[in-house]
Amino acid sequence: MLKREFIYDFGLSQDDPKSELAALSIQENDRVLCIASAGEVPLELLVNSPESVIIDAVDIADSQLFLSRLKLKAALLLDTVPAARFLGFMPAEESERVAWFKKIDPELTKAERNFWKEHPSILILGPVNLGKYETYMRKFSPFGRLLLGGKKRLEGLFETTSVEEQKNYFDDVLRAGLLKNLFKVMFHPKLYKQRGISEQGLIHWQDQQLGLKFYHQFRDFCTNTPVRKNWMLQFVLFNRVLFEESLPSYLQQDDKIQFREMARRTRFLEQSITTIIEESDSGYYNKFALSNVSDWLSAEDFTALLQLIVQKSGPNARGLIRYIHSAGVTNPQLPHLLGFDAEAGQKLLSKDRFPFYKLIPFSFRGNEGNK
Repeated sequence: MLKREFIYDFGLSQDDPKSELAALSIQENDRVLCIASAGEVPLELLVNSPESVIIDAVDIADSQLFLSRLKLKAALLLDTVPAARFLGFMPAEESERVAWFKKIDPELTKAERNFWKEHPSILILGPVNLGKYETYMRKFSPFGRLLLGGKKRLEGLFETTSVEEQKNYFDDVLRAGLLKNLFKVMFHPKLYKQRGISEQGLIHWQDQQLGLKFYHQFRDFCTNTPVRKNWMLQFVLFNRVLFEESLPSYLQQDDKIQFREMARRTRFLEQSITTIIEESDSGYYNKFALSNVSDWLSAEDFTALLQLIVQKSGPNARGLIRYIHSAGVTNPQLPHLLGFDAEAGQKLLSKDRFPFYKLIPFSFRGNEGNK
């Protein structure tokens, strides 16, 4: 049941870029460093920042970088709905994706072209559906819809007109309590570690009740933000985005000439985030979207990363840390030096469209360096 080809760990970034935008407060001439993952965060930061801002997105997996660049090329060369359908946010026929890919192909590098030729399955399902995580989760979607009361009841959630109405509908109409056992199965360590996520992402997983934790956060996922604007919720529940207006804003750039100029401000680099800070000039970067790298690094390595940020950040430094399992550090002074703000993190989380992470925004003076 759970076997299907996957190409990368994540076809979609599970970080809500609105939280990164709020936490980073990007200003003119800022230089932003972020994790590429599946591309949504750097691309959303790009289209929602001043024209003088530079954004570098890094990842140690070239497959994630190829995916991120493919999303950018699709957004540059196709209109909103065709781009969404090509990428797999919305359904499309294989023949349509073949035609759209022919428009994108001339803009790809040789390495990218060879990579996608090796993985023609993207033309069947769409690239966003071929991450390891998405491949795993979509197998459970029909059971989840059934347990919640069926597709029609779920569609009723999207007919509500306010967050308060969503909460009442969720509590009174949907049968969310039945999901508990499904979540226990989906996130059982033996199954989830093998099929759902790379083991490196679970090195801090000590709580064997992850399914229950996610189950209790599921109501927030469905009720914290307007459902018709939450493309991630729509995708998780129905394996597709329902409403064009909710698609990521990088797909909704009508002025392609302006967007192409905008795209020159971002780079996708195959590099670890620690190494790129080590090799950068002092003061070069001053904004950091760290995603949940702390879940993937040892406490010692995460400490070293944060110490580099303290030492080398430019002025008015700000950042956001996400985590599910751990954001522990071996240097107890670091949270103070970086200005960790747990209260602000809670406020951000209350509006986050994918509220399964804990959030830690930070801000500190930084240094002048060569900014």
